[in-house]
Amino acid sequence: MNTGTGSTPQNGPDSITSITAPAPPENSIESPFLGKLTFKDGYPTSETLHTLYDQLDFQRATQAFLRNLLALNMYGFRLGIARDLGVDSSSKLAIFRATAQSLMLTPNSETLYGTTFLALDVDGPTVVELPPGVLGLLNDMWMRPVEDLGVGGPDHGQGGKYLFVPPGYEGELPDSGYFITPLRTYGAWLLLRAFLDPSGDDAPAHALLRQTRIYPYAGAAAPRANTYLDATGKLFDTTTPNDLRAFEMLADLIAREHPQAVDPDVAGMLKAIGIEPGQPFAPDARMRRILGEAARVGSFMAQAISYAPRKPEQVRPGSQWLAGLEGYPTFFDGRSTLLDPMVFMAWFATGAAKSMNAPKPGTGSQYIWTYHDADGQWLCGEKQYRFRIPPNPPAKDFWSVVVYDNWTRAILPNGQAVASKNSYDKAIQSNPDGSIDIWFSPQPPAGKESNWIRTVPGKGWFTLFRLYGPLQPWFDRSWTPDDIEAT
Repeated sequence: MNTGTGSTPQNGPDSITSITAPAPPENSIESPFLGKLTFKDGYPTSETLHTLYDQLDFQRATQAFLRNLLALNMYGFRLGIARDLGVDSSSKLAIFRATAQSLMLTPNSETLYGTTFLALDVDGPTVVELPPGVLGLLNDMWMRPVEDLGVGGPDHGQGGKYLFVPPGYEGELPDSGYFITPLRTYGAWLLLRAFLDPSGDDAPAHALLRQTRIYPYAGAAAPRANTYLDATGKLFDTTTPNDLRAFEMLADLIAREHPQAVDPDVAGMLKAIGIEPGQPFAPDARMRRILGEAARVGSFMAQAISYAPRKPEQVRPGSQWLAGLEGYPTFFDGRSTLLDPMVFMAWFATGAAKSMNAPKPGTGSQYIWTYHDADGQWLCGEKQYRFRIPPNPPAKDFWSVVVYDNWTRAILPNGQAVASKNSYDKAIQSNPDGSIDIWFSPQPPAGKESNWIRTVPGKGWFTLFRLYGPLQPWFDRSWTPDDIEAT
């Protein structure tokens, strides 16, 4: 017997007016991004399921490519110098001046580089012993800044011993005598630079870099010998491919690295497309097609972010010259990862230096770059342009202008010894007021050969203007360069 006071309804509504609940899709809809999608009683048809999963995997793969492009740059560099130069151990240091045969992202052509990769999984804690006077950095395999070395580092250009410690290391370490720094990754990129002498001779810089010593801390009592490889003028390619190989490289890197080299979100992005530690990377034919296209489209997106940023940091209002990247070198604002600046950097250049974010007048270097002429048009190889450098460029050491291929981002192969001009060059002509005109064109303007950089018809290009030992007028912007003008 029911003794309650209420009653149970015998009938209910056969429809409800929703407030936020989505309405079921119509049987056929047209998505501006996915095309035609079909449904039956709210369920996707088999064709639509295939479309949705293809798009889901493509979007995940594209974002994984962009989010890990810094790591691809690092690993591509490591693989490239091992394959092409024989730098397959941290005991080997490649030393070179960059030319068009140095396929690396936006190198300068006026300093001497020394580079290798540490392998802390092989060598354990590793000592890098620097001579005085070099400028360098160490980045981990996701291009996170680990330490600046030399002039911008804790040795302040006096030289010293750095001890780099692998993740998870629990052994004993010295109490003194070393600048000790832990890493999140086993691999690490060491990049050193030495300046030419005032005449432009690189022999003293070569001799200086050859004083660098790299050896396992466990063998510090009798350090192993180092090999110094002269790589100037040798062809090597460190750039990231924009096809399936990019994801094969990422899978290989993840397999070689410490399990906590990346945070859970990045690890989850990679796992969703079949990349995880301890598991084979074996995409089927469908997924291989998707991954290859994701790398290709991702590279187009990266180029767009870098060459036409939504929030450009200009050297001055209205200028076409760009002068900085938000959040560099960590791309973290205290709360968020700054994705677009991170991708901008990954497409544009290699190397994260802490000292670039806290410069001191007269030390280090400062860069600006542009892809556009004064009218906002892309820089094209078939046109003639003039870049006027105002009098008294504020550089204690020297200035340089280097031209790059807009797709490889390496120094433009243009038939000249190198596509650059710098203040070491005594043949460069000055104007009566002390300004200097640099010309870009397929053929030199009459009488301007000494100030001319050849460009290639049909090939887009961009340029970096660098100040070494930048002085106060640069930092307070009382001196800025003119935009590049089509003539």
